[in-house]
Amino acid sequence: MFVELYPHCTVIYSYPNSVRPPLPYVVLDFERIEPVNSFEYVKNGILWQEKCKRIPFSAELVTESKTEHAAGVKKVSLSTVVDDLEQAIQFFDSQYAGDKMRAMNITVCTEGSPEPIHNSAPGVERARCSFYVDFVQRTKEYAALAPIDGEYSEDHASAASKKVADMEAGWFDEVEVKKEIRNE
Repeated sequence: MFVELYPHCTVIYSYPNSVRPPLPYVVLDFERIEPVNSFEYVKNGILWQEKCKRIPFSAELVTESKTEHAAGVKKVSLSTVVDDLEQAIQFFDSQYAGDKMRAMNITVCTEGSPEPIHNSAPGVERARCSFYVDFVQRTKEYAALAPIDGEYSEDHASAASKKVADMEAGWFDEVEVKKEIRNE
């Protein structure tokens, strides 16, 4: 989504010793995934699990300075790097981004406002803003194989075969019972 938002910038992920591309560029620096909440329920013999998670990240916009030096005169134009990064906040609040995020099952939210980063290299302007991505991981398991009180085991006479249950989805909608009489 940042590539679409900043089409003239290279968008990179931050990692140690990463090579910075030519200006302008955006650096996305993701932090650790944080669990937020989890839910589980059994429906039609299937254990459904939903784990709500959050990934905090920062976006840093790095661009050329608007300061010019000519004939011993320093001409300083107003910095636009903070305003340019502010567009990301407005973008993620838009209906267009909302539709894209719903399609990807994520929500991107802003945490704070863009702030300039001072002491940049000469000729460079930088600003950073904090965001986070909320998403839900959904898994399903067969309830017969995931009892609430521990792992499923086959150590008693009435236990279902774990191998067959794995192959057959562990749930039956219909059952046919045949009675067999043996004379011994």
